[in-house]
Amino acid sequence: MGERDIKKEIRKLKKLKLQLHAGTLERLDLEHKIKGLKRQLKELNTPEPEKEKLIVEILKLEPNFPKDLVDLRKFTDEQLQKHIDIVKRKKGLNF
Repeated sequence: MGERDIKKEIRKLKKLKLQLHAGTLERLDLEHKIKGLKRQLKELNTPEPEKEKLIVEILKLEPNFPKDLVDLRKFTDEQLQKHIDIVKRKKGLNF
């Protein structure tokens, strides 16, 4: 499941939860499902330490990088490393 799908599912479950009476088993079950989905969403949004180091290095090499438009966390470590190598080569050629 992607981030967008998880958020849709959370919204849908919250609407169902509001329709149920407090204290019912169905409502408690929905609360547990919502908490589980929120945990999954949090895990998706926290990058691994190795990936975080690569992202920081990219942002140091390219200070004008459009970080609002591009989410670097969705790329693999290999892709990020390849991008770093390309940027270093380009910087070496420009100077």
